[in-house]
Amino acid sequence: MDEKVQLIDDEEIITLFDEDDKPMDFYEIAVVEYEGELYALLQPAEEIEGIADDEVVIFKIEETEGEEDDFFYPVEDEAIQEAVFEEFLRATSDAECGGECEGCASSEDCSIKD
Repeated sequence: MDEKVQLIDDEEIITLFDEDDKPMDFYEIAVVEYEGELYALLQPAEEIEGIADDEVVIFKIEETEGEEDDFFYPVEDEAIQEAVFEEFLRATSDAECGGECEGCASSEDCSIKD
């Protein structure tokens, strides 16, 4: 597994609040380090308008010292979204292939088959 990607296996719910202070529950799928910043890949834990059930949304994590909760900011820059997601795909593909696939973009692209 890539040192810059931490997959989250537990089913812990993260609750974020929208601009109207309405709670939205997400599962944290992974944390990715990209260009010295941390990003969370989150998937809806319940139906959220405008987000598909199988969609992953990316938030920048701002860690707070001395406080219990970190801050999550939505990433709107498409180039950063794509780069973070590609880093996630590369790490998960390496894990699925036993680290032998040299960073293929997805398991479908992997030259090592079962």
